[in-house]
Amino acid sequence: MSDKYAFFMISGDIEKLYMGFITAIGYVSAGSKVYMFFTMDALKAITKEVEKITLPNAKPLKYYIDNLLELGEEDVEIAACEFGMKVKGIKEEDLLPKVKISGVSEFALKSSEAKAVLVF
Repeated sequence: MSDKYAFFMISGDIEKLYMGFITAIGYVSAGSKVYMFFTMDALKAITKEVEKITLPNAKPLKYYIDNLLELGEEDVEIAACEFGMKVKGIKEEDLLPKVKISGVSEFALKSSEAKAVLVF
């Protein structure tokens, strides 16, 4: 049985978004399962807006997202907070493929089952 790690992604800070995905790649590479819950300003990382997000001397953030999903396959779950989507005016069609809409109650359940919760 592999460990599961929950990621609470709330910040829209580009460095935190990058590190959230890069850390998730590390956990999946080590054989762990990852559940990522995005809300508020962090939601931009899982919308079509992600195409514009890049750090100097790094590949675009979308590269790391695609890498995580390809590497993790069934061991990665990415969820968008329904409340956060309403607050930020994000619609379902704005989300990247493989992103599901969820609520805080699901995050509470998934995080209670996780070995650790990481907040970015």
